[in-house]
Amino acid sequence: MMNDYLYYGSILIIVLLFVFSTILYKKLRIWKLILVIFSLILFVIIEFFPDILVFLQDINTKEYLHYYLYLIVVVLAINFKNKIKITQNLTDYDFFELEKELNNTRDSSELLRKRFIHTIGLLNDGLIFYDDDRNGLFMTDEVLKIINSDKPQMTLEEFSKYLHPEDKSAYILNLKKVSKKIPEFLHKYRLKIGDTYTWVEEKLKIFSHDNTDYLISVIKKLDIKLFPETSLQLVDGLPGEDDLTNQISYLRKEKKPFYLAMMHLTNIPDINKRFGRDVGNLMIAEYIKQMKFHFAKDNNTVFRVTGIQFAVIIEDEQRYANLHRALVSGGDLINVRINVGGIVQIVYPNIGIIKNDPWQTIEITEFISLSNKALEEAIRNNKQNYSIFGG
Repeated sequence: MMNDYLYYGSILIIVLLFVFSTILYKKLRIWKLILVIFSLILFVIIEFFPDILVFLQDINTKEYLHYYLYLIVVVLAINFKNKIKITQNLTDYDFFELEKELNNTRDSSELLRKRFIHTIGLLNDGLIFYDDDRNGLFMTDEVLKIINSDKPQMTLEEFSKYLHPEDKSAYILNLKKVSKKIPEFLHKYRLKIGDTYTWVEEKLKIFSHDNTDYLISVIKKLDIKLFPETSLQLVDGLPGEDDLTNQISYLRKEKKPFYLAMMHLTNIPDINKRFGRDVGNLMIAEYIKQMKFHFAKDNNTVFRVTGIQFAVIIEDEQRYANLHRALVSGGDLINVRINVGGIVQIVYPNIGIIKNDPWQTIEITEFISLSNKALEEAIRNNKQNYSIFGG
């Protein structure tokens, strides 16, 4: 009777040891699975279908099955105990080091978190953290000050209510543009402050973590004033007429040939009238930025003469050839399409050009005066927007 209990109990223990070891260590061992299945099949055949083993009728198969099952129980039990012992040993010998490493990691993480938080406090610009689906965002205090809100977490729909109606569609479109192919994007738009709007500049940047793209941005307020101050660093930092005279004098002493192009942004007054001087100033800054990129990348090459008149010195023949080709063709290198918020305008200039050769002896003031006369001729000319002195 006792042997029967051990016999049937062995089957139950084999199954339990297999199940618990699999659950406890969250790993299925194939050899254990095969061993358990084989043992169960053997048990079923000997107990319920002994006729299948007719070729073993002279052997007491049931007795041998007893010994086999006891052996399997011992094997599985020893393996299970060793697993527990290994885990226990790891706890005994390595727990202190693991805890120490965990504390170090926690301290480093906390330090990085505090550094980040306090760095934000030092910034004059605001930060926006967009949700991974870009349907929500979190804003720092500097952004909240701009929109006069105390709600740092908003949906994109809630935030868009602070945008000027003309800028909303462009803002949403620009958010969608930022991707791995276009990881950074700079745009300007108007945010509501009470009953008025103020211009802001937002620089967007994308990064990835755990195969998910995240969008962050730096946003700053553009305190646009009337001419001559635009509060835009690029334009405000341009040298003036005295610097233009000094640069021409220097180039003449160096016996360097160059071209002087007087550039008048003809339709800026109309843009100021239609959309406001703030929009006009932003478009001036964007236009000069593109002119510097295409024709005058060197220092001391772009000078501000009046609110909408600029002087450009071009020393490189290839760059001048590019400018001349753009003027003749009337292409978009000269007549530039500019998008500010939701306002899209083409800024077009009139340009007067004069060349300085190393052998010239004409006075600098007269040289500049001739470039202005070429500009006046370009403004009067209804057929083309440029004039080349002596050309």
